[in-house]
Amino acid sequence: MLDYCLHAGSENVVIYFRDNIYIVKTLKEFQYVDEDGKDQGANVRQKAKDITNLLTDEGRLREERRSRAHMRDRMIRGGPGMDGGEDDFDNGSSRRNPRPQANGRVKDRDEDELKKAIEESKRSLAAEQAKSGALSAEERDLQQAIRMSEEEEAKRQLLNNYMARLIFNA
Repeated sequence: MLDYCLHAGSENVVIYFRDNIYIVKTLKEFQYVDEDGKDQGANVRQKAKDITNLLTDEGRLREERRSRAHMRDRMIRGGPGMDGGEDDFDNGSSRRNPRPQANGRVKDRDEDELKKAIEESKRSLAAEQAKSGALSAEERDLQQAIRMSEEEEAKRQLLNNYMARLIFNA
């Protein structure tokens, strides 16, 4: 969905995910293995890598968006091309500040994004561990309830045996 929105959606989607690229970068570490042992997370990891590369290459993204708009217009109009509307497509990009070109500033931004991605990944791991800890607590409560039921059943059996001896001995 994000890939489609980046190619064909609002310029605001592009701006938002450029500013929050760490969200996509966290998906580069996505893991999911299904019941058959097949790694289903590989597709998500690859797509996250592709989208991250697209977001960091402003020229390529602009060209792909222009190409998609051109194709969409051809499909809608049924004609061979657009009527000079390509230049109108870039108007939204002027709202965004240009990316810094100095190597140090770009490197600092990449490091900041990587730190954000790592922090988000740590938060997700902590939430997942807390969730599994909560499940363990539920399991412990269930085990304790089963143990108490078994003890009550044992006491009931003892009482029944005692009552049976009293009745038959009387």
